[in-house]
Amino acid sequence: MAKSLGMKKYFSGKTLKFWYFKMVRQSGTPEKIARGVAVGLFVGFMIPFGFQLIVAIPLAILFKANKFFSVTGTFVTNHFTIPFIYPFQCYLGSCLLLSPLSLKLLTGQFKSLLRDPSFEALFELGHDVVIPFFAGGAFLAVIFAAAGYFAALGIVIQYRRKKSNRLRKALASINTEQEK
Repeated sequence: MAKSLGMKKYFSGKTLKFWYFKMVRQSGTPEKIARGVAVGLFVGFMIPFGFQLIVAIPLAILFKANKFFSVTGTFVTNHFTIPFIYPFQCYLGSCLLLSPLSLKLLTGQFKSLLRDPSFEALFELGHDVVIPFFAGGAFLAVIFAAAGYFAALGIVIQYRRKKSNRLRKALASINTEQEK
């Protein structure tokens, strides 16, 4: 029951609205914000949970990306989503490597990883799982990073354009009133 309440809160309209306004009101260019989202999503899928911040922040600096969204983008993999994403990611990776693994087997193996989220626990799963994990992660990372970049870029540009148009109309209205 607690998980379902957490999930409802996590995906509520109020929460999505908060993140929308958090994104569009960030300082910096739309490209910088979008790069932050892309870096965060890339790291979120590519790097195992628990080590993502160590990678996301230096990559944000390297790519001149928004650090806040580089960090928050990594939360795509969290305690709610890992039980679904990681087994699917491994299954996808195993299919890409032409050696499909059972999704049921992968789900069971990742339960132990959730109890101990470390590189040691990941590598204890064996190369039959670790290699597909990174292959599937790389595939998902590229797809979601590209989609996240273009979605964030479009959202920020559209918001700022609308805001600029509203400001321009308000100033024009004030100017016409002063001329009267």
